[in-house]
Amino acid sequence: MYYTKEDIARLISEDMPYFDLTSKLLNIEGLGKITFFTRKDAVVTGNKLVELLCRELDLKVNFKEKDSKFLTAGSKIFEAEGENVLILWKVAQNIFEYALSVSTYTYEMVKKAKNINPYIEILTTRKIIPFTKKIALNAIIDGGAMPHRITTNETVLVFDNYVKLFGGWDKFFKEFKKIKHKTIEKKWVIEADNLEMAKKLIDIEVDVIQLDKVDIETTKQVVELAHKCRRD
Repeated sequence: MYYTKEDIARLISEDMPYFDLTSKLLNIEGLGKITFFTRKDAVVTGNKLVELLCRELDLKVNFKEKDSKFLTAGSKIFEAEGENVLILWKVAQNIFEYALSVSTYTYEMVKKAKNINPYIEILTTRKIIPFTKKIALNAIIDGGAMPHRITTNETVLVFDNYVKLFGGWDKFFKEFKKIKHKTIEKKWVIEADNLEMAKKLIDIEVDVIQLDKVDIETTKQVVELAHKCRRD
């Protein structure tokens, strides 16, 4: 993941836009050391970003665990020293607490899914807490998943709201093949919320059917139907 200088500066300035009043009043100066440990079993992520923060704050990195590595509870993740450890403290803690939760949860999902089907992939949506996209993407990748859609311009993903504004499903089904020719290098992903809609999408040969809020039994039926049509 590429982080700009603006990314780093923003993280620091959000927490300390001017100065640390507590440190000033207590006259805290000189070198300090800060070490981060896991409280639970976790998949490491965010260390590259924290290291960049250390560079910006003139801190020496003594230890940095490898991102994407699975650690048991109580393991050391990161250690740094210098005069600005208190500035790093809460910013890095927030990154680790959020990002490791995402990477570890992702890791557990991937592990469970691959126990059933070793060829299955877990892909994530672009639903994230605002301004955390790079951290979140880094975390899910370290957890073993891949992003399904990062921005709206990289893939074609059709929801019901798009079709309503387009003029309705009848018009969409009628014009689909003509529209699809405009993006010969892209796959079309269209959402279905029931078996009947999935059948119609299979009939017009969409590339991918996305199932959202669909029960397991319906999902099985859609998968079986799609495989049957592909064999036929």
